[in-house]
Amino acid sequence: MNSKGRIKMKILKVASLIALMGANTIAQETITLTEDIIKKEVNNSAPNTLAIEASYLSVEFQRELFEENFDFNLVGSANYYKTSENSFTPQIPVSSPIKSYKVGVEKGLGTGMKIGVNTFSEQMTSSYVNKGTTNGFGAQFSMDLYKNFLGRLTSAQREVLKESVQRADLQKGIQKKSFYLTLRKIYWSLVANNEQLKISKELLELSKKQLVDSKKKYRNKIAEISEVSRSESQIADRKARIINLQYQKEVLIQQLKELLPNFSNKEVVLGSYSIDNTSKELLSCIAQISSFNEAPLQYSNYDEILKSLQSEYSQQRKITNSYNAANVNLISEVRRLGKTEGYSNAWDKFSDDGRTSFSAGIEVKIPLGGSTSKSEELQRLLDKKRFISQKEEIVAKVNAYHSQVVKNIKLLQQVIQQQNINSEKLSITLKHTKKKYNQARVSFRDLILDQDALLSSNLLEVQSQLSIITTLMDYFTVYTEMPCKINN
Repeated sequence: MNSKGRIKMKILKVASLIALMGANTIAQETITLTEDIIKKEVNNSAPNTLAIEASYLSVEFQRELFEENFDFNLVGSANYYKTSENSFTPQIPVSSPIKSYKVGVEKGLGTGMKIGVNTFSEQMTSSYVNKGTTNGFGAQFSMDLYKNFLGRLTSAQREVLKESVQRADLQKGIQKKSFYLTLRKIYWSLVANNEQLKISKELLELSKKQLVDSKKKYRNKIAEISEVSRSESQIADRKARIINLQYQKEVLIQQLKELLPNFSNKEVVLGSYSIDNTSKELLSCIAQISSFNEAPLQYSNYDEILKSLQSEYSQQRKITNSYNAANVNLISEVRRLGKTEGYSNAWDKFSDDGRTSFSAGIEVKIPLGGSTSKSEELQRLLDKKRFISQKEEIVAKVNAYHSQVVKNIKLLQQVIQQQNINSEKLSITLKHTKKKYNQARVSFRDLILDQDALLSSNLLEVQSQLSIITTLMDYFTVYTEMPCKINN
């Protein structure tokens, strides 16, 4: 193939690649956004949902890690020792080689005790004995006699972890609901943005008609060129508003795609919605919330979190109070053994003439320095401050979200009421201004000012309605079980 042929082939490949990319763009999947779709995606392993699950599992893992201390464990050891050293006297011979193994099962108990059984073999050779072997079985028992007597410390540790897992589970539910509500706030921001776009586009069409009318009047020597310029300026201003709203829409969609990666390569289109139905649900829910004189804790998981936190702190104090306590442990072992020369002979001896041995001892560890006492005091202070901090944060959130949200919503309702009055009066004013303008009694500038005032009022009204919805969504992050239809 000559150089021209190769160049043509390369051009064809590039063209094919561009065509393929274009086809992929054209074939981009479209998703119609509704609240049901959002709820489905939240439950379908969204990254934030997975992170929330991982946070809970890390707490659950700590509890299971603790419970591992009370599982059965297979333990074993094997040793070999050989030396060429000389003995001090013939009466004290050097034993070499020495072989031993020990295999058994042990289990820790929640009562501060540990039990175990094992089989063992020990073999040694010296100038007096050849392959002297001890075989047998043993049973071990140890017990904490002070710090963890009868498992009081273990019980406290288990309760702390139990409460931690319970609280983590409750918080997991709250965090999932908060994530879902964050997505709903984005959804309703898109709805508000769409309503504002509708209003702005309607007025843009009106401005275009006014421009045609202004140009006609100018050609007929009825209006000045300034009227045409003002009309063109108004169109540019309204186009700029629309472009800005479109930009805000894309920013919201970007936020949505970041939180729901399944949407990242799809075209998101807002689905159908009902402003009237939503308004009814809002009013019903607001009335229900306002009927509670005190925080309705029955619809929040934070009351259970508080109880769990109090219980955990109570158990943690027991653990901290034992920080500087002495460790006193009883260790004992009973062995049944056979002892003679040779491995198999030792087992025969065990069967025919087994003997019993018993050993017992006490291990004591008492902190003598002042560092342990200081550490205990610091730990006690840390526990107290952490508990008070978490408790006050929850109490403040529960009370503030109820009392303040009710006030905020009432104020926003008053704002909307006044905006409705404002829009109504501006509509009347605009109607009369149009009439006067057609009669050449007011300037085109006055007409534009009244139109812009009505536009701003309508846009602000939509924004205030959105503020009520987002305020309610924030309320539901605390009172997750509030039985409102809008709290789906």
